Amino acid sequence: MTPTNAPNLWQVAPPPDEAALSLIQSIRHLTLEQVAVSSGIIALGVMGWFASRFGMGWLRDRYPGGLTDWLYALRWPIGSAIFYTSLDRGLDVLTHLPAWFWPLKSSLYRLLMIIVAVGASIRTADLLVGIARKSFFSEELATDTEVHKVMTRIFRGIVLFIAAVIVLDNLGIKILGLLTAAGFLGGALALASKDTLANVLGYFEILADRIFRTGDRIAFEKYDGFVRERGLRSIRLEALSGEMLTIPNTQLVNFPVRRLTSNEGLSLLSVEVGLLYEYQRLKLEEAIRVVCAALEKKFPGCDPLGRFLEFGESAQKIRFTLRTSYRDGIDFMRDTTTAHLIVREACDQAGLKFALPTRTVELHQPKGS
Repeated sequence: MTPTNAPNLWQVAPPPDEAALSLIQSIRHLTLEQVAVSSGIIALGVMGWFASRFGMGWLRDRYPGGLTDWLYALRWPIGSAIFYTSLDRGLDVLTHLPAWFWPLKSSLYRLLMIIVAVGASIRTADLLVGIARKSFFSEELATDTEVHKVMTRIFRGIVLFIAAVIVLDNLGIKILGLLTAAGFLGGALALASKDTLANVLGYFEILADRIFRTGDRIAFEKYDGFVRERGLRSIRLEALSGEMLTIPNTQLVNFPVRRLTSNEGLSLLSVEVGLLYEYQRLKLEEAIRVVCAALEKKFPGCDPLGRFLEFGESAQKIRFTLRTSYRDGIDFMRDTTTAHLIVREACDQAGLKFALPTRTVELHQPKGS
């Protein structure tokens, strides 16, 4: 507690030079007993700070999970609170300090404790985000680092807003007018940035529908590439040719998106061939079997499939699909080239010939010419 003989706690402090002089003069009047008691209390605070820093780690290693994880996350706020409190109580013993010192000390202590509380709230929010993900989200979303990042930012933003209101209130600033002005400003910004708000809502729609994950290959409209980053406003897409594209989330919500990567991380490849029309059904089935066996040998676990695609102008078209582990444009070109060469080699070994584009032109000669 602040000594009772201290006069008006909110007395205005003197100029810095006068304050320093009065503080030095007050220190000269301190007794040895006061200094010893004050130093002992502050030393206990330092010991408590180190104990919280290292003791919480020992507790977590000894008893992992649950409460000890929370205490370990709060080791800095707890240690700081112990030290600041002991420092405040240690200074209370020094009753001969000047009158202007006590309101300054009280205000500083209150501000430091607010900072400690904010730090503890932020760290607690991080833990609550992790618990919420594991309890209420699917396994896929619970392990998504970007979902954790966005949720953590939202929780931290709420905590920091509340902390700012408390700090301003303690500084004597009337926050009601500020909140009213912020409300009008927020409404104006919402009208001016409706596209941005639509993109933010689109981000949560993408999460809810689980359209794709970071690293997946997707295709929609004229875009085809790998998702490198998902943001509140847009995604970063690496095209197959290597360019980095920034695409607003609203486009991903408003247009059909083809996800070409499986949950196991394997992405789709396709190879189309045109065989001669003289080949009958059995020959085509044999061709599909031979090519799929060759692809499976080259890419184990790729699950190759072959199917009849269409009757082309000059060939019977067959499409082979498989999944490989390519994760960027260079790997895509490598696997695509390898797959085409494997198909060509398998067809050559089976004696299958590709149909060349042909066109039949009939010429009619007028009679009597």
